[in-house]
Amino acid sequence: MPLFKTILVRFAAVLLTASFAAAETIEQNPKLIAVAQRFQSGLGIIVKPAPVGDAVVARIYNVTPLQAEHLDNAVQILTWVEEELKRYPAGFVQKHGPKHLMLADAFHSKSAKGAAALYSPTFIADKYSSSILVTVPATLTPTTEVLGRGHLHYTLFSLLLPDVKSTDSPLSLDRWKPLLSDDAAGDTESAKRLIKASNTREGIYKMMWEPFEVAELTTLGKKDVRLQQRMELVQSFMHSLDPQFNAAFWAALAVIAEHQRTVCLNDLTDLHSTDQIKADTEIQSDIRALEKQWGFKVLWEPGSPTPPMPAKVRLEYSYFTDKKLREFKIYIRMLRENLALYPLQITQRLNVQHLYLLDTFTFRGAGVAGQGMNWLPRPSFAYGMRTLAPAKTASLDFFRRTIHHEVLHLIDKEFSKEGGPIYGTRWDSLNQEGFHYKIGSPGGAASPSQLRFYKDNAKWQGFAEPYGMNIATDDRATLYARLMTAHVADEGRGDQPFLTRLKTDTILKAKADRLIEFFQMLKNDLSIPSDNPLYSRLQDSLH
Repeated sequence: MPLFKTILVRFAAVLLTASFAAAETIEQNPKLIAVAQRFQSGLGIIVKPAPVGDAVVARIYNVTPLQAEHLDNAVQILTWVEEELKRYPAGFVQKHGPKHLMLADAFHSKSAKGAAALYSPTFIADKYSSSILVTVPATLTPTTEVLGRGHLHYTLFSLLLPDVKSTDSPLSLDRWKPLLSDDAAGDTESAKRLIKASNTREGIYKMMWEPFEVAELTTLGKKDVRLQQRMELVQSFMHSLDPQFNAAFWAALAVIAEHQRTVCLNDLTDLHSTDQIKADTEIQSDIRALEKQWGFKVLWEPGSPTPPMPAKVRLEYSYFTDKKLREFKIYIRMLRENLALYPLQITQRLNVQHLYLLDTFTFRGAGVAGQGMNWLPRPSFAYGMRTLAPAKTASLDFFRRTIHHEVLHLIDKEFSKEGGPIYGTRWDSLNQEGFHYKIGSPGGAASPSQLRFYKDNAKWQGFAEPYGMNIATDDRATLYARLMTAHVADEGRGDQPFLTRLKTDTILKAKADRLIEFFQMLKNDLSIPSDNPLYSRLQDSLH
């Protein structure tokens, strides 16, 4: 053998030996041993790092071994994997579940094209070894856990499906396909997403373990007979494997526990996390000014009540601490300056109860900058400023617009009535012929992808932002927010692209005029003085 090849072979052997040695070291870690023993005794599953030279795994995947610095993450993942598997009926996992959980930093399919990284943690069903392959991410977040828990059930069900070999089985593809629903027929973006996911056997099973989605699926199933049949088929199949999967079991899964609904990310044991914010006289002065004018209570301190999101929404949130004193100070001043524009005649009628001032504000896995909670008996605002970058003008402009965007939602709900300037078809008719909002109008776009929807509708005129194509209320709110900030944007230089479009896009200008008409109606009905700063700001945007 040539010398160079001999060196390569020996070097590869050294690397392989080192990988095995590293795996042995990780397997001997007391934390992993404790978790592995619980899996073995309680669930009959062997937990181990994926061996690099394992012939069964290596035939399909290139394995990146689990690194010692990711061991704590592996233990954390295994902890909630164990919690999920214990939700199954007694003895089910031992009889029908995987025989192994193999851990690695990554499993890259040898047949995959490109080098795109997989979402992590990824659970992969490997029926040949009766294993679930688990990738361990370098960073864990609450969202990682939420998505991972659901995907675990998806993967476990895919292990069960190979047992459905008979074409007579209701879960055979030949019998499943005629029961698929039209995912474009959903009334909302959420409904379209759920219907599309429920068209796969693994997808609908995964959702049955998520009480928020079960509630929505059940509601959709009352109108969609095929969806209801698919749910019943999956439940019947699981009952055939184990009679403990009965009606009572599925009903229990549909109960939403409070700890599943909301996750507070603050360290509530840190009693001095807000001392600097409390001692800052400018911040406290701005808070008092806001509360006096609007009549709401500003909630900002860790330990404050949970923002009252709808029951079907999983919420992750955090309040501010001294670690973001500068950002907090800048944003509270921005809030005071912009909310001060609104006259008492409007703020008193809105009767807002709370202003939730949040750092992280995430629901359904998406970060949110603002939310006008107009479904409550007394409405509230919530603003999330995790991404605020005070050094960037574009960031300040975005959050300034968000303030007015959410105010408009509340004003729209309170004052826009049938026959009014911006109500129903009086607003919708301003759009180009053939355009339909994605939500809330007959003939809405069928694409399940929001981004794809925007791209496909780029030809339409009349929108301040693509987000306004989603629904009429957001169309008005995005345009109003631009009008209210047009001349103060870009450090006072103005939002020139928008102002230019306002002069050249006749539909956009017609919508702006209709909003001005609506606010003029409010001014007359509520006896608001003409020199109020709100109206000065609106008029300035048109000149």
